[in-house]
Amino acid sequence: MLTLVYFCISLASLLFNTVFAQDAGQWIIPDGAKANFTDVYNNGNSLTWSWEGMNHSMSDLWLTSYDPTLSYALRVASNINITESGTLPWTITVNDTLIDIDDRFCLRFVPTGTDIFPFQTDQFPSPAFLILQQGQPLPAATDSTSTFSPTPASTASSQATTTASSFSSTSSSSAPPPPSKPNLSAGAKAGIGIGAAAVFFIIMALLFVVLRLYRRVKAASNQHSRGIIPEHSEGTPAMTPSTVPVIRQISGLHEALGDRRHPTELMVKQERDVVCELPG
Repeated sequence: MLTLVYFCISLASLLFNTVFAQDAGQWIIPDGAKANFTDVYNNGNSLTWSWEGMNHSMSDLWLTSYDPTLSYALRVASNINITESGTLPWTITVNDTLIDIDDRFCLRFVPTGTDIFPFQTDQFPSPAFLILQQGQPLPAATDSTSTFSPTPASTASSQATTTASSFSSTSSSSAPPPPSKPNLSAGAKAGIGIGAAAVFFIIMALLFVVLRLYRRVKAASNQHSRGIIPEHSEGTPAMTPSTVPVIRQISGLHEALGDRRHPTELMVKQERDVVCELPG
């Protein structure tokens, strides 16, 4: 029964988080409309991150490794109110040794005061991007289906094929940001919230019905709960099998048990003749 309760609560929580997190991750730079690893930067570039309003209040902005097993995180800024659109100028500063290991990174808004690892559903990550060594030529812009491997061999091959069309980090960072994506209207958000609340209450009602049925079945299996009371009175103890007298019959002649008291001899009144002599 506890398992069923836990399952219903988990399902309701998951549905609630899914509905109200539909407007999360609305990044402008890096472009949230593009696939992972579309944007490429150089270590040391100065650029401005930008985002639209998200479903959370105070958060910290972190630069993390794309691979969660590396557990690399660098705090970019703290206590940012992300309920409204915002921008943040920042110069990319990553250890070159880490770039050689894996050049895939992403930005991540994390609620202030919470842990980054392991990654949680209440965090708002940006699309993943590549950070190359400082001064390394950047590849030409590609379509949204192209990706880049972090291995040195593929990086060298990419440099050889795109040297003629490479562009500087300054020009890429100074390019105007793409137009903002339309946000959900207040009416749409209200409708989504009402629908989620209705589903939540339906689940709670089903859980209540299941609990009542369970209690009825348990009560039916208990005879005392159905009102069965012993028929003897409170002052007279109930007759148990051990107290019922047992009559045994024995064959043969036996002396009947009677009154063994001896008769008492009655006092006999003795009459005596009295002879009196008369004078004469």
